[in-house]
Amino acid sequence: MRRIPRQIAILTDFGAGDNYNGVMEAVIKRINPQVEITYITGDSKKFNITAGAYLLYTSYKYFTRNTIFLVVIDPGVGTRRRPLIIKTTNYMFVGPDNGVLFPAAKNDGIQKIIEISNNKLYLSKMISNTFHGRDIFSVAAAFLSAGIDLNVFGNEVKLEDITKLDFDYRITKNEICGKVVYIDHFGNVATSIPRDVISNAFNYDQEIVVKVNDMKHNCKFVKTFGYGNENELLIYSNGYFMLEIGINKGSAQDKLNVKEGDEICIEGYTQEDFSHFI
Repeated sequence: MRRIPRQIAILTDFGAGDNYNGVMEAVIKRINPQVEITYITGDSKKFNITAGAYLLYTSYKYFTRNTIFLVVIDPGVGTRRRPLIIKTTNYMFVGPDNGVLFPAAKNDGIQKIIEISNNKLYLSKMISNTFHGRDIFSVAAAFLSAGIDLNVFGNEVKLEDITKLDFDYRITKNEICGKVVYIDHFGNVATSIPRDVISNAFNYDQEIVVKVNDMKHNCKFVKTFGYGNENELLIYSNGYFMLEIGINKGSAQDKLNVKEGDEICIEGYTQEDFSHFI
């Protein structure tokens, strides 16, 4: 059987107008010319760790087993935050210890965490304080793709010692609350609440009360956008099976006045509807 070359999937907030993504690719290819490089995106929201974590979390499982995810959304670059490699059941994740890797890595099953501290595996003895994507993370991903043993990169880090960003939710007597985890360029507002939590509690076309920033809004529970009227708030399962709020050909973000990280709650049910999730 022909061996499939290992793949590196890149996710950054560098944008398309600068050379940072291209320079990282060049570093990788110089070390391992045979590796396949693809992008989740090179234009994630600037400095937004929650948004980057969502893009990684909703993308990683569609890649072939043993893909290396190189994630550089790193507003703390050059500070005391650690550069990490996280080995999971099926993948490797390379990036900063700021939580951006955590939801995806946790979902796949974390097996080992290594701090990238062996400076012999940095790009050079002198590294930039502002471009660890080039000098540390790209080099680590490239060497991993070439088969360098994980333990060569540095010492193991305990799970309890890394930064955690959870896409969690909680159920109380009269509401279920989660976080706004992503807002796409249409203004659709994705939440951390999985679809299955409300699938048995509400019927399509039913009005659901959503509370965010101390304001309550009526949303219609629908299959998809086409079942909504103009300027009507809709709640539905998005393409990644998480609850999302949108407007048919409009922006739910503008109407709700929300951002990533805000708490969002759903009301209008009895606790028994969710007893199997508690």
